[in-house]
Amino acid sequence: MALTIATIADVLEYEPNIQDFGIFEWDDALEKGRQDVLRHLRIEWFPTQQLGKFDITVIGTNVEMDEDKLDADQLKRAHVYRTLAYYIFPRLSKFEPEMDVFQMQMEHYRNLWREEIDDCIKDGIHYDINDDGEYSDFEKESNYFGRLRR
Repeated sequence: MALTIATIADVLEYEPNIQDFGIFEWDDALEKGRQDVLRHLRIEWFPTQQLGKFDITVIGTNVEMDEDKLDADQLKRAHVYRTLAYYIFPRLSKFEPEMDVFQMQMEHYRNLWREEIDDCIKDGIHYDINDDGEYSDFEKESNYFGRLRR
């Protein structure tokens, strides 16, 4: 089952006029944004999350991140920002030499995306390890230490 992080209603909270430009269907953009958020977590967060829980090299199996164990509410804003910056505003922009309003909004949301996803990771991604439907303090624990870890 695919994790639903954000919907068009969530996007409309940030950009209420987004459907006034002639494109009404954004499901493909939302799906691409969702995949990007999950890919980013698999690259930036999941390997460090696993380090503290159990050593993959000792177990000998490749453990994959289960997206259904993530807290969708925690990632909603990052998903909306990613979708706006990389999939919605690029469709609306004319990409002329003089920046249009959509290109400016793309840059704005790209900065917000990076800041938001980094903050989520630093705060601790909520990951329901034991599948009980609750996120205990242990499952919200941050693995960010603000310094190089070896």
